Amino acid sequence: MLRNYLLIALRTLRKNPGYTFLNIFGLLVGFSSSLIIFLFVNDELNYDKFHDNINNIYRLNCTYYLPNDAGKEDNATMGPVVAQLLVADYPEIHQSVRFQRRTDKVVLHEDGTKFYEILYYADSNIFDLFTFPLIKGDPSNALNDPFQMVLSEEYAQKYFGTTDVIGRSIRFPDDSLEFNITGVLATIPANSHLKFDMLASFETLYSLSPGSMTSWWSFGTWTYLGIDPNANIDELSEKIKRISANYILDQEEGSGYFQEYYLQNMGQIHLNSDLRYELEPNSKATYIYIFLLIGIFILLIACINFMNLATARSASRAKEIGIRKVSGAHRTQLIYQFLSESLLISIISMSFALTVVVLVIPEVNNFTGKDLSLNIIEHSWLLALVIGTTIIVGLLSGMYPAFFLSGFKPSETLKGSFKSTAKGNFLRQVLVVSQFAIGIFLIAGTLTVYKQLNFLRNKSLGFQKERIIFIPTRFANNTSSTFTVFKNKVEQLADVSSASLSSRVPGKELGNNVVRLGWDQDAEWSDMRYLTVDFDFIDLYELNLIAGRVFDEDVTSDVDEAFLLNESGMNRLGWNDPNEAIGQQIRWQNRRGRVIGIIKDFHFMSANQAIEPFLLTLNGDRTPGYISIKLKTNNYRNSLSGIEKTFNETMPNRIFEYEFLDTDFDVQYKSEEKFMSIFSIFTIVAICIACLGLYGLASYISETRYKEIGIRKVLGASVPSILILLNKGFTKLVIIAIIIATPLAYLAVSKWIITFPYRTTLPWWIFLLSGLIALTIAWITVIYQSARAASINPVESISTE
Repeated sequence: MLRNYLLIALRTLRKNPGYTFLNIFGLLVGFSSSLIIFLFVNDELNYDKFHDNINNIYRLNCTYYLPNDAGKEDNATMGPVVAQLLVADYPEIHQSVRFQRRTDKVVLHEDGTKFYEILYYADSNIFDLFTFPLIKGDPSNALNDPFQMVLSEEYAQKYFGTTDVIGRSIRFPDDSLEFNITGVLATIPANSHLKFDMLASFETLYSLSPGSMTSWWSFGTWTYLGIDPNANIDELSEKIKRISANYILDQEEGSGYFQEYYLQNMGQIHLNSDLRYELEPNSKATYIYIFLLIGIFILLIACINFMNLATARSASRAKEIGIRKVSGAHRTQLIYQFLSESLLISIISMSFALTVVVLVIPEVNNFTGKDLSLNIIEHSWLLALVIGTTIIVGLLSGMYPAFFLSGFKPSETLKGSFKSTAKGNFLRQVLVVSQFAIGIFLIAGTLTVYKQLNFLRNKSLGFQKERIIFIPTRFANNTSSTFTVFKNKVEQLADVSSASLSSRVPGKELGNNVVRLGWDQDAEWSDMRYLTVDFDFIDLYELNLIAGRVFDEDVTSDVDEAFLLNESGMNRLGWNDPNEAIGQQIRWQNRRGRVIGIIKDFHFMSANQAIEPFLLTLNGDRTPGYISIKLKTNNYRNSLSGIEKTFNETMPNRIFEYEFLDTDFDVQYKSEEKFMSIFSIFTIVAICIACLGLYGLASYISETRYKEIGIRKVLGASVPSILILLNKGFTKLVIIAIIIATPLAYLAVSKWIITFPYRTTLPWWIFLLSGLIALTIAWITVIYQSARAASINPVESISTE
């Protein structure tokens, strides 16, 4: 019997190639799009889950409360001493692993080539707590001693051309350090927030700087804890919350400043953490759930399409059903027949969809930076998803058509008096309204995301970032005077407007330190970001002075005694009037001086983040972190050639690297840009699939109203009037969808946009435009079918039985 159902289904599909193509294509697009979304969502939800002990691994985070109720800072890092004390004081904590990171280290290749690399340090028990397997070496002793290192497979090949590197060494010439290679790491999965290619022993840091290892205040250590699976995490969190009070004086709440610690499961970091000094930019759980919802929407729209296309053919299949019933077919048999057809279409569509996903997934990985794969053999959940989705969509899509078509009465269908039921018409209208309500919802979301991103990109940052390049100094051994020489030479180039040395450039996170109100060592203080600059920084970046003066080379005392504050920094220190702040005594580190000017607040980081209070002071003899160069022209090739030549002449031991400030700064919006791109792509996909459903409904209406149209034309109706008649019903359905979708879309986008400290408005026209776009798409979709129906020869339509 099943074989018979399948044979009849195949004949039916071959007999109606247009209908078959629309159904298969609609489901194919729906399946492939939703599969890609589900793979992406699964990858995000399983970040770091490859660690065998993930449920018992927690990262320790630190909240640092500032004095004078100036707020707090949530850090992913802390002092290196905390981990050891926790293990010693709390038996529930079995072990700890600390990480530190050193960026921009110069590594010498065997052939003499130099590279800038990022070097991580980790405790020796890293391989006990985490699942980072070694393909070479013994994990039990790979990082036990100072100056031991393990390399990733990629870096072993990069530096030595082989993974057989045990016993060989890596040199860091700038620091006069040499590390013995003791292991080779297997490739770390892409969905890991801990990624490293060079991992040195933490014991090295004790050897190089033993005093810094006892610090509570050098926030440069990431701390992970292995906790007893039977421990009560809430109770443990409460116990360790104020551990600093046991070891540091003046850590009592109310003293003006104190630290608190809390636990975060490692598996929750990627989607639920946005602290200072994250190891990498994390995603947001909100985005992932939105993508999941879009995937479900696309599948739902594809199912609705099938129903609409099936019912659109009801008139053409009415006689077939009548003849089958007269010939003795039971309704149950007809239901099985129609379900067999829908399941067959679903299976064919899924087969094509799997092929499409395999073909496009490399491009998806390039775009998202992920390592997604459609490996249904290794991943049982994926196989279950594919099979389950195919069956559910096939049955769900075919259920209504099966019961609807099998219920036709032979007496009506064979006489040609068959008419759709009011119930059937109502359900089809509900389905179309649902499709376009979803579409309008997604269009409104896309427009809002675009408007917010455009707002962030075009918001006045308060400084100039065009035609500026910056060169990182890479914390070189060169003295500050060397960089000053380079700066002076570069400023003589014809294409260079000016140059400046500073500790940071916009887009690079600032450090923070204590600022005291007065010169006394015990004076009231506050914690504040700081930026060390030279005399040309203010002019180069075109910062706005609102009170006082800027640094002046003719005032020799400015080098050691002058400070500038931004408006937020002025407020942090308790002054509301810029003129009141001018001349006030403050102390920063060991430098005592006065406030000489107030700079208008500007966005040192992206407009995604609130402007923070910070202080500017002169570099003095400090080695700068960056060299900023403003160009006079857009002829970058010639300009950069001259700058590189000057750089190599002045600092032949360094590697010339540069970035354009505006390009580097805009990288901070990458998460939002990617979100907008993915959201937009799948919104277009959802709308396209919805249009297939609308096309099906237009076909249905055209089929059932052929005679009516013919009679109207005989009585003198024009083609335009018939087009208006046929499109009036679609317009009504889309308007209903607009009414339903608009408040839902407004609530959803309002909840999303409020997460930004600086945000655009939500004007009414966004939702009106979303509706008009959907209405226009609906008209364009049905105009062909409507025009064809309105243009038929009335003799043919009236004579059709």
